[in-house]
Amino acid sequence: MSFSLEVKNELAHLEPSKKCCMLAEIAGFLRVAGSIRLAGGGRFSIVASTENSAIARHYKKLIKDYFGSNASVDVGSSMMPGKANSYRYYLKISPDEKSSQILRESGMLLIREGNDYFSDGIYNQIIRTKCCKKAYVRGLFLGCGTISDPKKSYHLEFVLASQTTAQDLKKMLGSFVDLSGNLTKRKDDYIVYVKKANYISDILGIMGADEAMLTFENIRVGKSVKGETQRILNCDNANVDRTLTASEEQQQWISIIKEAGEYDRLNPQLKAVAELRLARPEASLTEIGEALDPPIKKPGVNKRFARIKAIAKDIEDRRKDEELE
Repeated sequence: MSFSLEVKNELAHLEPSKKCCMLAEIAGFLRVAGSIRLAGGGRFSIVASTENSAIARHYKKLIKDYFGSNASVDVGSSMMPGKANSYRYYLKISPDEKSSQILRESGMLLIREGNDYFSDGIYNQIIRTKCCKKAYVRGLFLGCGTISDPKKSYHLEFVLASQTTAQDLKKMLGSFVDLSGNLTKRKDDYIVYVKKANYISDILGIMGADEAMLTFENIRVGKSVKGETQRILNCDNANVDRTLTASEEQQQWISIIKEAGEYDRLNPQLKAVAELRLARPEASLTEIGEALDPPIKKPGVNKRFARIKAIAKDIEDRRKDEELE
């Protein structure tokens, strides 16, 4: 089972306790999953479709609880490309089952200058409170949302046919604290999407998918720890590489001084770090400093090797001058 399906199954088993939230969730779902059809005599029927049987049962019950309407559910084959063997569930509300009332209360059928008209976008009267906004987002997600497996990537999106609804959704997401969505167009659809992991986690919480949010956070934390561990390992490996490279250079400087017969002329401080370097080629400057008697800090060790380097360079410069003569 995909993570997206797990989230939808969890949401489909939530039961809003407040009437206003029931209406907001129904309105969100019908806005993106429903279509309006003529039923004759100036009346309309509503048909909403989903590929998830739990979602169909959920909204059949929710519409019954709020409107007292007995919606029917029909099963048919999916017409989506590549899904010929899957089923699609059609939630049908006839004029006799209060389709007109449902359209009006959900904000899909409004009156202007005495005439009915079908609205577009999100009906603001439905989402006046924070709890209703959360319920509306849940309805939208159950109707047109998807979320990727967090083990692979972070991506949550709503696929909408209406630009106005997409813009309204983007604005509504931005009304929550520290949350925002992006809007783009994909062929004939408008996509409101979120890619930031903390935003996706917040949206799961907003919709009420608490179990999915915990799963998401566990995966997210696990990936973060793994990434931090890898970063530390990479950093440690880089430090080891730098230490070994520096050690090789320091040993070369000491060899130049020895070949020139000037090693015994080094002062005791320089000779002490040189002997430790030859004895412990893998040691860091800090470790060499701690091994001295008395111990000194890393900058002190670095200064001594800088002096050894200067002596070795002076020897090489004199050698080159002699060769030119």
